Amino acid sequence: MQQASTMARLLSAALMATAATASFAAEPANAPAQQVAQASDDAAVAAQAAAALQQDKDLQALPLTVSSAGGGVIVVKGAAPNAELAQKAIKLAQAVPGVKEVRNEIKVG
Repeated sequence: MQQASTMARLLSAALMATAATASFAAEPANAPAQQVAQASDDAAVAAQAAAALQQDKDLQALPLTVSSAGGGVIVVKGAAPNAELAQKAIKLAQAVPGVKEVRNEIKVG
């Protein structure tokens, strides 16, 4: 009888441990949808920053590209003939709503 009681307690403990592990490991059901929405938002912010650079008469001829690194972080790459134009590009990109950080990968010279 005591062996059955011990077995029942062990089985109960194992079930509780399994349930606790599953609850910690489970992602919210809407996590994939949130990830897709965030990626879409990041792409839209990068596109807006690229458009801002293309609309500037001093920057539109420069070989600059804008991409998203996720989470509102964008990367500006390319080349600028001088530091002033590179800084202008970074400032315009930073002014776009939704941009939290701009990574400057513009080569000057």
